[in-house]
Amino acid sequence: MMQRIQGVDPEEVPGGEAEILEASNMFLGRSSNLLKILTNTSPQIARWFLGFLTATRQEGLGASSDVGLRGLACVKTSMTNECNYCTSHTSIYAQGLGYSEQQIALMADNKYKESDAFTAKEKLAIEWAEAVTLNKALHDGPLWDSLRAHFSDEEIVEITLASSMFNMINRLNDTFRSELETSDFYKKQCDATGVLPLDAHEAFAGRFSEQKFTVK
Repeated sequence: MMQRIQGVDPEEVPGGEAEILEASNMFLGRSSNLLKILTNTSPQIARWFLGFLTATRQEGLGASSDVGLRGLACVKTSMTNECNYCTSHTSIYAQGLGYSEQQIALMADNKYKESDAFTAKEKLAIEWAEAVTLNKALHDGPLWDSLRAHFSDEEIVEITLASSMFNMINRLNDTFRSELETSDFYKKQCDATGVLPLDAHEAFAGRFSEQKFTVK
């Protein structure tokens, strides 16, 4: 199926929009087709979207939870929603964080609970992401009790944020039929898992008032 909405062309992007893609390349190692769609249609929102995505998913920007747990939550959310685009993206990112293809396959087959390939905290993060995605978290008292026994409130909030964020991203990519990128793109994404400089992230947000976008 063809992508429904055209993304911005990186070779022809004007100044303000170009800065969004440049920041994405710096923070995430690449600019996804979804971000190109948002930048082409609503750049004022795209810049906030990029900042939130980066702060929630990447390491070094203030989150106190383990980046791997947030990464697993993103993967399981995308799998549960059957979003092929996001499952491809998040699985590659998880491999960049050190998780194996076997571990990712166990998550896809729902065999992770019986496996010794995951820690107790990792299993809980995966299970919680699925509960959030299926909207079962509200009534799952035993799972909540297990979370409280293993995680701080800050960790629970951040893992839930990661899952909730990708629930939104899954819907966007499925609705727009975002096209999968090339293998070179995925290599860049896999490599973009290091600690990000907080000052660079804050500087990007600090320039929002100065950015000028093309009026369509």
